[in-house]
Amino acid sequence: MNIKSNRGIIQLIFGAACISFSPILVKLIGVSLMSPTAIGFWRCLLGALILFSWAAISKKSLMIEPSIMRWTALAGFFFSFDLFFWHRSIIYAGAGLSTILGNTQVFASAILGYFIFKDRLTVKFFFAAISAMVGVVLLAGIGSDIEFSDLYLRGIIYGLLTGLSYAAYLVTVKYAGHKQKLPDFVTLMAWISLYTALFMGVMSAIEGQDILPPDLYSWAVLVVLALLVQSIGWRAISEGLSKIEAYRAGLILLLQPILATVWGIIIFSESFTIMQLLGAGITLGAIYVGSLKSSSDHLNKKVQL
Repeated sequence: MNIKSNRGIIQLIFGAACISFSPILVKLIGVSLMSPTAIGFWRCLLGALILFSWAAISKKSLMIEPSIMRWTALAGFFFSFDLFFWHRSIIYAGAGLSTILGNTQVFASAILGYFIFKDRLTVKFFFAAISAMVGVVLLAGIGSDIEFSDLYLRGIIYGLLTGLSYAAYLVTVKYAGHKQKLPDFVTLMAWISLYTALFMGVMSAIEGQDILPPDLYSWAVLVVLALLVQSIGWRAISEGLSKIEAYRAGLILLLQPILATVWGIIIFSESFTIMQLLGAGITLGAIYVGSLKSSSDHLNKKVQL
């Protein structure tokens, strides 16, 4: 293993660890202090400011081509729905469960890739997809002594919708890259974050809820969320993916949902039954196998942000 690969592994581990705190930070202020949509708005707006500043300090161009801008706006549109659903799933179903459900995007991404890019779907992929379905059923609590309240069921559904929305976001970015060369990653993510904030601001206005953080504690959590997850975590994972093999990247990035689950247990006393833990193991294993659909395509190695 060369120096480049070692650096890529370190970057991926660091990035996955950073992003694993995303659902924890959302839950810290999303239970009673702020609406899930408002959290997404500030996370992306502050994240955009940080990323634009980062690009400027690195002397990268802050502008992108008009032909790419429309795809950037569309990516922000889909990512706004990703955060809309995921933040609610975190609060209703738990940090760990929602994150594992969101990572099922690898299967939706592959199916969209089949129709849009004519990517090949292998027998291994279908086996992984069926295994994931079984895992999700167990993970949701079927066969366990769990009370299926209305909010909990909505959390499960929102978690699965998160995966669909995130898959649409990833495919949009990939499609834009097929059309022409994309700008520097930091600049691209800054614009996507800005558009996401715009759409989430509209959603928040439609909901009619207060969008301003109520206290310094909320501001502090939002700044950490924007800096650690929306900026540093994204950048580390993006750079790490280009330096190591697909199978190793897919395995390392499973740290994100695993760590999110661990943090949820430690910080919020979230609990899992034996059957749910079995379902989590099956689902994560299926996600890993599904993410290796193509060794040359890093699209599905993304994690739920």
